[in-house]
Amino acid sequence: MKNVLRLLVFAALATMFALPSYAQDAAGQTPAAGPCTAEAEAKGALYQKFLASYKGTPDQQKAAAETGKEYLSKYGTCPDDADKKVASFIQGWVTKYEKATVEFNCTKAVNDTPAQAFTICKPYIDANPDSPKGYLMLVSAGLKNVQAKNTSTNADAANAARRAIQLIDQGKTSDVWAPLPSQAEAVPGLNYYLGIFTFDNSPAEAATYLQKAAQSNSSFSKEPTTYEYLAAAYFKNEFTPLAADYKAKCEGKEATPECDALFNKINAVTNRIVDAYARALALTPANAAAAVKDSRRSKLSTFYKQLHEGKEDGMNELVAGVLAKPLMMPGMEPPPPAPSTTAADGTGTGTTTPTTPAGTTPPAKPAATPTPTPKPATTAPKPPRP
Repeated sequence: MKNVLRLLVFAALATMFALPSYAQDAAGQTPAAGPCTAEAEAKGALYQKFLASYKGTPDQQKAAAETGKEYLSKYGTCPDDADKKVASFIQGWVTKYEKATVEFNCTKAVNDTPAQAFTICKPYIDANPDSPKGYLMLVSAGLKNVQAKNTSTNADAANAARRAIQLIDQGKTSDVWAPLPSQAEAVPGLNYYLGIFTFDNSPAEAATYLQKAAQSNSSFSKEPTTYEYLAAAYFKNEFTPLAADYKAKCEGKEATPECDALFNKINAVTNRIVDAYARALALTPANAAAAVKDSRRSKLSTFYKQLHEGKEDGMNELVAGVLAKPLMMPGMEPPPPAPSTTAADGTGTGTTTPTTPAGTTPPAKPAATPTPTPKPATTAPKPPRP
């Protein structure tokens, strides 16, 4: 038993003496040099390469961004205070450069390839979801596409315009307001453009937006095409289906209360169309092209004569005084005529069957007064110097 105890004691003593010996050996070892110290020369050269290009041309700045990322991946966590300052400077510049590049790419797409802007601008929108600026850029792209007779982006452009209005109503601002003349005109202008973007697929919605633009205290309330689009939206959304219904149910038949009601609805819409076209003509500049003036007068005459037994008597007076009156909204139309007494043979005191006038489509292009797109950037973005 004693021999066993002695062995245990010796084993314990051997362990105790071995521990200090191990510690002494470990302390005496030289740690492996990391890249922060072993690659001091390469680290310095990479930094000098960055400094040589980060203030240069767009291509040089692009190269500097790549060099900066390489430096950060290799030496970004070096503990020395000097290394930390260098890494912080490079990281700040690279961050600003990437942010500026994303915006530049979006702006360039809006100006040069607007059909692709909704894809190319997504990173900028994602990085700035609460700024109207990116959404206004997409509105500009949508307008350029409309002018090029490409309506494939209308739905996306309309969504961008709606989001911009939401942000502006929340008090958000932008350093660039194109395609709008100014911040004060932003919401009326966006309503005008929404009228354009939604016209084809939702003329009722388009009419609502155009009414807002027309009733605003802005340049868009004085823009003739606001009222041309509004008249065309009334025609497409209300007049056309009502006239078709009337023709199917009432044309050549004995008058009924249903037919009288349909005819009164058509007259109401026609009055609003006349009011809108009269405003478009009244707002047409005196120096406008003769073809523009003639087109607007012809459209007005077509609908005016449907309300006045085929005559233009009083039409000039209407145009002269229409701007002094409020915009004719639904429910503000003149009262309907007396009920029809037209017989089945067409005799009596009946009204004229409504027809579908020609030339009722809206203008081919949106108004040229507001700038349609932001001005292109001519140089690559340059972050602040250190």
